[in-house]
Amino acid sequence: MKNQIFLLYVLVFYCMGLFSCKEQNSDRGKKLIFHESNTKAISGDTIRTRNQFEIELNVGNDSERGAWQNPDLVIQKLGNLSGKVVADIGSGTGYFTFPISRKARKVLAIDIEQRYLDYIEDRKLEFPIERADAIETRLTVEDEPNLHKNEVDAVLLVNVFYYLNDRTNYMTIVNNALKDNGILVLVDFKPGNLPVGPSENKVPADDVVEVLKVSGFKDIKVDGESLQYQYIITAK
Repeated sequence: MKNQIFLLYVLVFYCMGLFSCKEQNSDRGKKLIFHESNTKAISGDTIRTRNQFEIELNVGNDSERGAWQNPDLVIQKLGNLSGKVVADIGSGTGYFTFPISRKARKVLAIDIEQRYLDYIEDRKLEFPIERADAIETRLTVEDEPNLHKNEVDAVLLVNVFYYLNDRTNYMTIVNNALKDNGILVLVDFKPGNLPVGPSENKVPADDVVEVLKVSGFKDIKVDGESLQYQYIITAK
């Protein structure tokens, strides 16, 4: 009789253990299913957000912009970028930032819009891991480039100058941020009725040159021929 009772207890405990294992496996399965579902949802939301953002900013029209902006020519004006640090002020969604990052040691993408910088950070995930640190995003405010003294070898300002209020102070800070023999490349729209760019407040190249002189820049050169709608100013 005692043996029968003992066997009964063993059978009961075995069944309880078997039931518990099934429950645990079921729970693990539910957690894995939930995790996979949640991951897919996040990924989908990210893609939808990015696509909507690209539509809003006309990122897909960069090829049309390239016809008159000629980014390769503009970047060539920066000179040899091997081992250099470049500040792309007014980076936007990285129109110049990304191609420069393939040539320079580091690019500082500087903008007053956090969502633009977030977009760049998202795009950085597509980079090979060894190039992930080639781009640093940096939020700033109007009339402040957020650069330290002697921090960079080159500065690029494209379609930014006409937005500035205290231009002399701004460009003085930019000049101080450049290392010895550093270069500034400034691109902006020519005055007149143009099919692209702002409809007003465009600054003539001669006025820009005067601001740069007061801000401490030397060796100032104006290229008003290479681009159809814009001038390119280089200075050191």
